Amino acid sequence: MMNIRFALAAALLAVGTAAVASAQQAPPARAQGAHARGAHAGPGGRRFGAQFLKGISLSDAEKANLKNVNAKYAPQMKAMREQFKPQAQAMKDARQRGDTAAMRTLRQQAMAQRGQVFQQQKQLFETQRNDIRAALSPANQAKFDANVAQAQQRMAKHKQKPGKNGAVRAPGQGPRA
Repeated sequence: MMNIRFALAAALLAVGTAAVASAQQAPPARAQGAHARGAHAGPGGRRFGAQFLKGISLSDAEKANLKNVNAKYAPQMKAMREQFKPQAQAMKDARQRGDTAAMRTLRQQAMAQRGQVFQQQKQLFETQRNDIRAALSPANQAKFDANVAQAQQRMAKHKQKPGKNGAVRAPGQGPRA
């Protein structure tokens, strides 16, 4: 009887030690760069226009053309993203200080600026989309046009859904205030 108790205690001790040892191991390192975000490198893990290329088989020449188009617009996209960093940092600092008045003021300034930048982004996205289309073969352009039409339908449907406050955004309206 005593031997069974010792054997049971030893087994439980071994299992418990193994569980603690495995819990203390470092988690696997996350991949960096494009591999961490998926096949499409860029902000958010996808390059602009990837949804428009759904179901399209690209030739090597088309791939090279698309790479050039994306490289052409990358600095402009980065500049648009970078201009919000100082405001974001100021908002973070105000939030950490607990300064709600400064947060409110900074948020209003950010929304005003984003409304202006939204129109610039929209124009840049449209120009880039046209360049992407031009980089494709005529057969792929037809598929591209169908994908663009589907995306526009999804966006129109999304804009008709009520937001958090129950308001429906008007077509062509910028970001929510």
